[in-house]
Amino acid sequence: MFNNLYKLYSNTNSNRTPLEDFTTECFAGVLQCNPAILADFVNLLKLDAGDYKVNTQVKYTLPNDPNCIVDMVLENETTICFIENKVNSKEGWEQLSRYVKVLDEIDKETHLRYCTKHVDTKKENQHHFKQLRWYNISNLLEKKHSNNVMAMQYVHFLKQQQMAMDTSITTNTVITLKHFLNTYEAMNFHIQNALPEFKKAFPKTATKKQEKIPMLRRHDRIGIMLPNPLQDKSEHTEILYCIQFELCKLQTQIWVHKSHPQCNEIYERGKASGLFEYCQLDDFGLGLRNYKKLFHFIDSKNSDEDIKQWFEDSFGKIKQFIKANPDLNWIESVKQ
Repeated sequence: MFNNLYKLYSNTNSNRTPLEDFTTECFAGVLQCNPAILADFVNLLKLDAGDYKVNTQVKYTLPNDPNCIVDMVLENETTICFIENKVNSKEGWEQLSRYVKVLDEIDKETHLRYCTKHVDTKKENQHHFKQLRWYNISNLLEKKHSNNVMAMQYVHFLKQQQMAMDTSITTNTVITLKHFLNTYEAMNFHIQNALPEFKKAFPKTATKKQEKIPMLRRHDRIGIMLPNPLQDKSEHTEILYCIQFELCKLQTQIWVHKSHPQCNEIYERGKASGLFEYCQLDDFGLGLRNYKKLFHFIDSKNSDEDIKQWFEDSFGKIKQFIKANPDLNWIESVKQ
C-alpha cells in the first residue's frame, strides 16, 4: 500500500519527491490509527508512558528564523518530544540546535530525538537527546505487531526503500566486502574515462576529485567537482559529475547553497530551461541534476563508451544552460 502510494506520488511529482516527508507522514498515520503501536514507540523513545498526540510538520517561530518546522512532535500534558527524521540526507543547517532553542522555551519535560537511515552520530546532549534509526522502528513493528496489516505494509515500504537494514555482519556483507575493491575500481574507471570530456567542456577550470573515505561516506559517491563556478564565493557552489553508490546511478549537477544570493534565480531558470530532469530546492540548497540508472547499461555491448557518452551529453546540457544565462555571474573560465 505505502509503496504504491509513493510510486503514485513520485509519478505526479517528478521534479521533487520528498521521501523523508512521505515516510514521516505515513508513520504518523500508523501511530495515530494504532494506540498499541504508539505506546510501544513511546517506550522505544524512552519516554514516560502517557496519552500522546502525534503531529507532523509543526511550525515554531524563532528570532530571525520564522520557518523552524519539526518533522514529528509527540506531546501530552506533561511531556513534549521533537523528532527529526532523515532518510538519504544529513542534518539540515543547525536543525537540531534550532530545535534546542525552541525546547528551551517550553515549560514541559522536553525530549529531542534524531532518527536516520544511516549512522549519523551527533554530540548533542540537551533535552535528553537520543538517536535511533529506521531499522529500530522496523524491528519494533515486526517483533511486536506482525499481525497488524497496516504496520506490516509500512515495514514492507521501509524495506523497499532500504531503510530497514540491520548493520550486523551477514553473508551479503562479506560478499560485498570481498568485491568492494573491484567495484570501486570499476566506478573509478568510468569517472576517469569521462574526465577528458569534462575538461573539454570546462577547459580553463581546475577540478577536484572526491575520493577520500570521509567524503565517500558523507556523499555516498565518487566524482569530480568543479568548485565555485559563480563569482560570488560567499557560499559554496559547484558543478559535479559522479556515480552514486547506494542508488546505483550516474549523476551530473549544478549545486548552489541555499544562502547564496543567486540560489532562487538559478532555481527558476533551471526549471524553465528544460535541460534538467530534477530541479530540487531543499534545506541545503539547489540541485539542477540529471540522472541515469546503472542498470540501463547492463546489457550494453559497449557500456564503457555508452557511459562516457551519457556524461558527455549531460556536460553539454550544463554548458548550454551556462551559455543561455551569462548574466548569472559565472566565473570567466566556466563560460569559455
